[in-house]
Amino acid sequence: MFGHIFGRFLVEQKMISQQTLEEVLEAQKKVRVKLGLIAVSEKLLSREQADRINDRQAFEDKRFGDIAVEMGYLTESQVSRLLQLQGNPYLTFIQAMVEKGVMSLEEIENAMDLYRRENGLTNTDLEAFKSGDMDRMIPLYVRTENQLLSGLVGVAVRTIARLIDSEIAIEPSYSSYSYEFENIAVQGVAGDHSMMLGLAGEGNNLLTIADIFAREEFPSMDLYAFDAVCEFINCINGLYASSLSARGVMVDMVPPAYYKAGCLKAEDKLLIVPVYIKNRKVRIVIAADTPIRVEA
Repeated sequence: MFGHIFGRFLVEQKMISQQTLEEVLEAQKKVRVKLGLIAVSEKLLSREQADRINDRQAFEDKRFGDIAVEMGYLTESQVSRLLQLQGNPYLTFIQAMVEKGVMSLEEIENAMDLYRRENGLTNTDLEAFKSGDMDRMIPLYVRTENQLLSGLVGVAVRTIARLIDSEIAIEPSYSSYSYEFENIAVQGVAGDHSMMLGLAGEGNNLLTIADIFAREEFPSMDLYAFDAVCEFINCINGLYASSLSARGVMVDMVPPAYYKAGCLKAEDKLLIVPVYIKNRKVRIVIAADTPIRVEA
């Protein structure tokens, strides 16, 4: 996640080319290993145990290590050791940059300081960004005081990372009373609170979700592709509804829907979070406790 976010910034600033970024990210993969694979290689987990944890991650909004501890497969100290072995994404990214001769360490640090200033981050925020911990990074970009909205975005981003693209990149959110879209799939929930989650994209950008989630290749954003995106949104909302239920907040999901070429309007503001999935721009559009209408 770190390399794709910071790397996109470097490309936008014309410090490196897109091709160079892709080469660096490919090189970085050689020094980044998933926690489950490390645990298996260290003989702390069997392949079957790792698979069981991965299967639970598709239905629970929890990290691999947390589930492993809950299932009694690992201790917290073992998880901490595995995380150390996994490697910090900031360090592995800059190592790949330096080893390939793309930028010097000083140049990277100067670019990092520019990124901090451009995005209004504090030094503490920057440390969270460098950590590579998704739970620490998401609040840097989701700028809302509404806990319902920030919680739903968190579940959405983590679910995309787990099921669609582990290297999802995120940009700062913004708020608006309306959002014009080319393609959007939405689903609402009703109960103690009303909420809406939408995934929007231009052209065939939503196919990055539809193809991977449905495990088939769609030619375009047709009925079947939209159905796949709607099912994925239903998965996200199901995870969030379960977490709310554990806190005593009851909501029920309503049937999803999809629209082409229109505008979402809300009496209160929508929160829009741009993300890049497989290098295609998609927007997470959410709202809470406000009437919403769709205009063609």
